Amino acid sequence: MRYLDKLFVGFCLLFIALGCGNSEDVEKKDTNAVTKQTPTVQKTPEVSKPKLKKDVDVIQMANKSASFFDEAFGEPAKVTPIKDNPRLMPGEYREYKIEGHPKGLSVRFYRDQAKRFNLLLGKPEKSSKEALERIFKIDIGGMRRIKSDSLSETWEGKSKGINFKTAYAKRNKAGGDFVMLHAEIR
Repeated sequence: MRYLDKLFVGFCLLFIALGCGNSEDVEKKDTNAVTKQTPTVQKTPEVSKPKLKKDVDVIQMANKSASFFDEAFGEPAKVTPIKDNPRLMPGEYREYKIEGHPKGLSVRFYRDQAKRFNLLLGKPEKSSKEALERIFKIDIGGMRRIKSDSLSETWEGKSKGINFKTAYAKRNKAGGDFVMLHAEIR
């Protein structure tokens, strides 16, 4: 073999011998080298998940802005501007996800104030009064009953300082359990 060929073969053997060391040691060396060279990266704060609540305190939410609801429940699942009813304009419907109620809460806003609330219940309720009080926080004790039939029970009047045009619970069938709550502010 010529001198250059021998030198080339020797260089290749040396290179192979150096490269065949313990791979763990190589990984540790490489990791340490990278760690030393990489600047410390600050973790970004986790983005908060939408806030889900099981109960909807209509008394506290009456006449509040859409931004108040976004803060309380997270971004709405759907926003629908009201375009075809001049009496309700400017306004919009917003739907929010609510824990335990898979269909969510629908809120109608008029001039950026919450005026109407609809909630399809995740679990049917036996008593309209208890459902309105426990879930919507509306005390119907001082309100006037304006309707009671096989499908719904409806009240109007003041509860805890809020004047309600209607507060009602609706059944899925005559004589059945209550599956929906509704409240509308005057």
